[in-house]
Amino acid sequence: MTLRQSGFSLIELLVVMVIIGFLTALVLPYYGRNVAKSRQATAQAQLCAVQQAQEVYKFQYGSYTTNTALLSNWLSTAGNYTFTMVAANATTFTAQAQGNIDGDGTLDQWTIDQNGALTNVVNDVTN
Repeated sequence: MTLRQSGFSLIELLVVMVIIGFLTALVLPYYGRNVAKSRQATAQAQLCAVQQAQEVYKFQYGSYTTNTALLSNWLSTAGNYTFTMVAANATTFTAQAQGNIDGDGTLDQWTIDQNGALTNVVNDVTN
């Protein structure tokens, strides 16, 4: 009678581990970039809410405001971002969001104005 052995050899296991390591090294940078982009979507959505709140305030009082306590649904922080009202007068306003979304020293910065124009001043995803 012959004994039959089953299982994987050490070489086969090492080849599989090398393949898994190679695939992980390829995928990891894309994962980090996609997480950062989803964090940017949070900032964009909150800035759009700020723009809508400013429009409601202007409809009621005739001008925009820098007093964020008077704006409905104002959040000073959301996710990795901090939101500020940069400037406001009777006809214009600018709100800003900035945050470190990928752990480096660069802050991602977005602004929105009275026309709803979102601008990515500093793109931390590509820096």
